[in-house]
Amino acid sequence: MQDLFIERIKSLSKPLHPRDTGEKPFLTDLQGVKVVLFDVYGTCFISGSGDIGVTTANPKVEALTDSLREQGVEMPEELAGDAMERFYELIQFDHERTRSRGIEFPEIRILDIWEQWRREAMVQVDVQQLAIDVECRLNPVWPMPGLVSTLDGLQQAGFSLGIVSNAQVFTPCLFPALTDRNLESLGMEAAHCIWSWVDQEAKPSRRLYERVLDTFPGISPQECLYVGNDMRNDIAPSASVGMKTALFAGDARSLRWRVGDPLVGETKPDLVLTRLQQILECV
Repeated sequence: MQDLFIERIKSLSKPLHPRDTGEKPFLTDLQGVKVVLFDVYGTCFISGSGDIGVTTANPKVEALTDSLREQGVEMPEELAGDAMERFYELIQFDHERTRSRGIEFPEIRILDIWEQWRREAMVQVDVQQLAIDVECRLNPVWPMPGLVSTLDGLQQAGFSLGIVSNAQVFTPCLFPALTDRNLESLGMEAAHCIWSWVDQEAKPSRRLYERVLDTFPGISPQECLYVGNDMRNDIAPSASVGMKTALFAGDARSLRWRVGDPLVGETKPDLVLTRLQQILECV
């Protein structure tokens, strides 16, 4: 499965460039940091989903029809529109079921949703390929400038690394597909990577941040720095468990200050970064 995901990501991806946010960095020396944790979409990788709809009036429909066509299935546009509406209905139903189990911020398992959709639509396709193909077309990604050199620099300086990400089963494959380096070689051991789809719980739940802390026995929250592009999903919950925080303001597509959001409140990041490499100046 991973080989398929990597091959399709490589095939369907093309370079993206960050857009200037107009923000000024706020950098300071953070003492005592031993662990640096990262968000993925919008932080480690440029996420082009903000561009969806610019070049086509029906991007979701086009993503579905193109992805089905890759597997020899033709679906008329008028049917594809209803099909995509049903897909998002299935996501909503899944969210409601998960909330009924007491999870405030639910996460889907995308392969399960596509399989349910496939059965209803009576379409014979490889669900894994369909899922990654639609994802790559709707949310194109590319490594953020300086990603690999920053992770290598942190490793060389002796920091432990990890991830807390809203993600799906194919998300870890972005690293080998687009950097030619797997997570372990970049210093991110599997035990220190928390993916929302695994437990069907998403950021901004603070439980994801508590889980990653549990993977670093003997490390206090104050010894961890979390880097993310979203004040609500990344900075506020990581700060609430005691971590130091860095807001990544390196791409206008993904920067989210969330001014006025009650989940952010009065939270302020310890750092504001406009380039990933600035982390190396602060820890």
